[in-house]
Amino acid sequence: MKNALQYYYHLSPDNIHQMDGVYKFTIQDQYYAFYPYDGDLNQVDTIYHLSINLWKYGIYCHQIVLNSEQKIVTIVSDTAYILIKSNYAFEEKITMEHLISFSNMTSNIPYQNTMRHDNWEKLWSEKIDYFEYQVNQFGKSHPIIRDSFSYFVGIAETGISLLNQTKLDYKNLVVSHKRIKRTQTVFDLYNPLSFIVDLKIRDACEYFKESFMTHENIWDDIEYYLTHNTLTSYEYLMFFIRMLYPSFYFDLYEDIMHYNKDEKLLIPVIEHVGQYEKLLKKLYIYIGNMIALPEIEWLKKI
Repeated sequence: MKNALQYYYHLSPDNIHQMDGVYKFTIQDQYYAFYPYDGDLNQVDTIYHLSINLWKYGIYCHQIVLNSEQKIVTIVSDTAYILIKSNYAFEEKITMEHLISFSNMTSNIPYQNTMRHDNWEKLWSEKIDYFEYQVNQFGKSHPIIRDSFSYFVGIAETGISLLNQTKLDYKNLVVSHKRIKRTQTVFDLYNPLSFIVDLKIRDACEYFKESFMTHENIWDDIEYYLTHNTLTSYEYLMFFIRMLYPSFYFDLYEDIMHYNKDEKLLIPVIEHVGQYEKLLKKLYIYIGNMIALPEIEWLKKI
């Protein structure tokens, strides 16, 4: 990889550390990461211009470094890579304050439609339809999925039903991430390769759900977020709907079906269902004291 970095970027790092396919190194107090990129190559220009646009607005994100051919993507051994340069070290963990600050800074900025992931009703419905097809076709070879799938689809469909009852507002969007986790770092937070555009509550919800499924007590963090962040009534409602959607299950489902991971990874999630329902009930009551929430009969009975 040293030869590729020298040839395409005229960089000569002394030490390169590779983890999960990402090559990281430091040169003169600048932190670099050479990422394999398996996303949509048609989106690369849009991501690059979004990062440039953020800089124009005075909002920090890592820089995408063009190669010697003035291209974003570099092909090395038949793999597409993108080089990122950062002012931040690799190890600093993200906090709730980081999430709140970043989403607030990136509001009210024009975004291209291809970056948007805010039409949850369409995205969730299409995803579930596809998953149901897969389970019907291949479920016999995945008994844990077969036995648990309907339950989690039922919870997701509650969220979709609430979206159907809601007058959706697609105006106040921010830079978000495909997934944000408690274990990730500030380096991950500012990486433009993980950027999407969505409602400001997306990152916090995914952060909370992932933390909850690793058996962490997150209620104090949820209260802090809901009381120390300026949210509209619409955003409170969407926060609750996003928390309803069991992305922690569907993400693992995709890893199992697409990457042949062991379906036993779902067992801790399934065993945690009772606590998840109690969290949703507590959140339903808490947000219901702030705004009017639709009736959810099964949740009221918990």
